Order: sequence, then structure tokens, then C-alpha cells
Amino acid sequence: MGTNLLYRFGGLLCLAIAAGFGWFFIWQPLQEAQAHAPEVDYSIKAFVLVPFAAVFGVFFLLFGDSVEYRNVEKQTPTAAGWVLFLIAAVASGLSFWWFDSQFSALGYHY
Repeated sequence: MGTNLLYRFGGLLCLAIAAGFGWFFIWQPLQEAQAHAPEVDYSIKAFVLVPFAAVFGVFFLLFGDSVEYRNVEKQTPTAAGWVLFLIAAVASGLSFWWFDSQFSALGYHY
């Protein structure tokens, strides 16, 4: 099995992780809040893991190992790696802002 295929399988794994954690730690608490549960627990850590796993999962699924996202010798990100990081960070902030606004609209406060 070539490394390109392994990277693509890694992308699928990242997307599966994003879907699983997104379902249990973001979507389920939102559903509980919409059902007017007296107390709803959620983890802010999910708003870091889910967007980063989703962004890198899509990247690896689409491009495999054809785009260098890191410099192996220096162990630093390349321009593509920094762009991926920025996209994931913005997605993380926006997803938490959306989630918080949904909770506030339903009468819950952090």
C-alpha cells in the first residue's frame, strides 16, 4: 500500500473522529438544550478537536501526500500547513461562537 493511500485513509479516520466527537460533544448537548433540559454539559475541547480533525481530514482525503504541509527535516509547518492551521482555528472560533449563540438564544448561559 502506497503512502498516498495511507494519507487518504488517515483523512478518513480524521473525518470519522470529527463526526463522532461532533455528534457526542456538540450536537447531543445542543439537542438537549433544544429539548429544554434543566442542565446541559458540553466540552469546549470539542470545539478545538472537531474543526481541526475535519479540516485536516478533508485535506488528507483530497490531496493525500501530494501537498507538503510540513518540513520533515526542520519539523516546522510549510505555508500549506499554516493555511490549514489558520482555517481550522477560524472554524474552531466560529463553531464555538455559533454554538454559544444557539445556547444563549435558548436561555442557557456559559
